[in-house]
This record gives sequence, C-alpha cells and structure tokens, in this order.
Amino acid sequence: MKNKNSQKSGFTRSNEIMELEEFHAMQAKNLINKLKQKDEKNVFIEIDCIPNGSLNAFNYGNGLESAKIIYDLAGSFLATDRAWLSEKIHLAKNSEFELNVQLGEEAGLWKKINPERINEELNWDKPFCVKNEKGITKIWHPDWRRLGYNNGFSTRSSIMNFIYAGGVYLQKFYMPLRTPERSPAWRMHYRLVFFAKAGKQNLELIGGLWISRPGYKIYLDKNSTVGLVSPITTADAFI
Repeated sequence: MKNKNSQKSGFTRSNEIMELEEFHAMQAKNLINKLKQKDEKNVFIEIDCIPNGSLNAFNYGNGLESAKIIYDLAGSFLATDRAWLSEKIHLAKNSEFELNVQLGEEAGLWKKINPERINEELNWDKPFCVKNEKGITKIWHPDWRRLGYNNGFSTRSSIMNFIYAGGVYLQKFYMPLRTPERSPAWRMHYRLVFFAKAGKQNLELIGGLWISRPGYKIYLDKNSTVGLVSPITTADAFI
C-alpha cells in the first residue's frame, strides 16, 4: 500500500483502490431511495457501511465533502470523467442533504430508546451502538477490556449517562473490516457516495471512499488513512 501525507485534508492518502460488489451497490441505492426526500435538490448522499455479506449500513448523510475528496484523490484515474464529477459538485454546492433520523428509524437502521426501559431494550452480553440526533455515537462491547478501551469503546456507565440525556437511538454494531497490509489493530469501513439530481428518480453512484484508522470507531482525522472505492466515475457505474 503506497501512502503519502495529505497536508490539505489532514489524513493519509492511499493509492489502494478497494472493490465494491454490485450487490452491495444495489442495496445502497435501495436504502437511499427510502431516505431521500421527494423535494430534494441536487445533492450528494453518502452511506457508511461495512459490506460483509450484506451492506451493513450504519450511517448516512450529506456527501458533498466526500465527493470533493473523491475528486481530489482520483486524480488521473478519473481521466475524461473528472469534468463530469466537477460539474456534479458545482450543481450541489448550494444544497445539502439533511439527516432525518426518523427516516433512518423507518428504514430499520436504528430505533429510539426509552430511558425507562433500558434493561429491556439493551443486551449487555452483545455489542451494540447508541447514537443521538446530533450523530454522536458510542460503542459498547462486552469484551471492551480485552479489546482495549482506547480502541473506541465506551464503558457501561458512559453508555447509561448518554442514554439518560435523552434522544438516543440503538443500532447494531458491525465489526469493521481489516485493512489490507496493516496490523489487525487497523480497521476500516466504506463510504459510498451517490449523486441525486433534482426531479430525477435515478441515482448515480460516483464511487466511494474507504476510511481506516486504529481501533473500532472510525472517522476522518489526522490518524486515518483514506483511499478510493471503485467504481470511480464511468458511465458503466451509473445505477
């Protein structure tokens, strides 16, 4: 894996391109169709997932910044399609896809927790995630001591206090993927990015990013490594 530091973005860039199965792309498209508002403007929509057997989606949101990162990382890979992506970014620059947690609940990504029924709704013998409407997420794993607290897990008391603060949702924990040519401590997930044009039903898959960092809570920061997920941006990749 060939890496070089990205001073502009803060993370480490990789030339490694990960593959995406068509089955997972179709699952992502079907999910976005449930989450997209009917009156949506030109927007990029991203889905964070761990494609392992199934899509295993666990988050979604505005994908404009991710589209810009794809444009920046792809470089010569895009060739003649670079202008195509630049045009889409221009079309979406003044609009934003807004996270609607209710639609996420209806799509089965998570469910609202009743703080008065914690003992009935939580199974502390299995890993799970809790998140609030701001997108802050905490991960519980019964083996967190063995796996390491500093690897992104939260303690039981921290989880409880988080839930009692209100407006918290329960969702499945999907084990992040191993990062090729890295130690087992490095884990990753995929971020798939679609372009939705105003007034159009069809979604265009522009590809995605794989994001890796040490531990089990993965996000973009100076300790993360980021690369492309194919398909990049070709007419054959449109869905």
